[in-house]
Amino acid sequence: MTRGRFIVIEGLDGVGKSTVIQNLASHLAARLDDTPGPDLRPLRTSIMDALSHQTSRALFYAATVIERGTLASSLAEEGITTVMDRYWLSTISYARARGVDIDLEAVAAQVPAPDLTLWLTLDETERRRRLGPRGMTSEDRETLDPAFADRVMAAAHANPVPLGRVHFVDLTGADQNQALVRVLKVIEARLEVMP
Repeated sequence: MTRGRFIVIEGLDGVGKSTVIQNLASHLAARLDDTPGPDLRPLRTSIMDALSHQTSRALFYAATVIERGTLASSLAEEGITTVMDRYWLSTISYARARGVDIDLEAVAAQVPAPDLTLWLTLDETERRRRLGPRGMTSEDRETLDPAFADRVMAAAHANPVPLGRVHFVDLTGADQNQALVRVLKVIEARLEVMP
C-alpha cells in the first residue's frame, strides 16, 4: 500500500488558503481537515471568548494541532492523504505575534510532523482587497494591522522548530488555476507524490 501524505497549507488571512485547499484536496483526492477540527469549529468563538488570555488560546490551538496531526499521520499510514488548513506554523507564528512568550517549542515534540508545509503569500494590497467582501472576523481585522502582519511573517520565517519542510509560495497575480499549479509544482518537487 502506498503511504498517504500529510500536507499543511498556512498563511495570513485572505491569501487564498481556502480556495487552494479545496482545489488541492480535489486534485489529490485527499481529505480536508483543519485546526481546531470539525467538532470544535462551531465552538471556536465561544472557546476564544472564554479563554481571554492569549497564552490560553495558544495552548488550546496547540492541543488541537496535536489531535488533528495525530489523526492525519495515522491516516497517512493507511494510504490516505490529508490537506490541512493551518497547523503548527500558524499556531506558533500568531502566538508570537500576539506576544505569547511561553516555550511553545517544547510542545513541538508532541506535534506530528507533516510531510510538507506550504506558507502561501500574496501581495498585501490584493490580500486586503480580498478580505473586505468575505466578511471579516476579528482575526482577519487583526492582520490588517501592518505591524501585526509583519510580526506573523517574521515569526513564520524564523520559526526555530519547523516540523517537516516549510516552503513559501507566492500567489500574487495568480487566478485559482494558476495558484493550484504553483502549489502543485512545489509538492511535485518536494514530495514527488503527483501522478
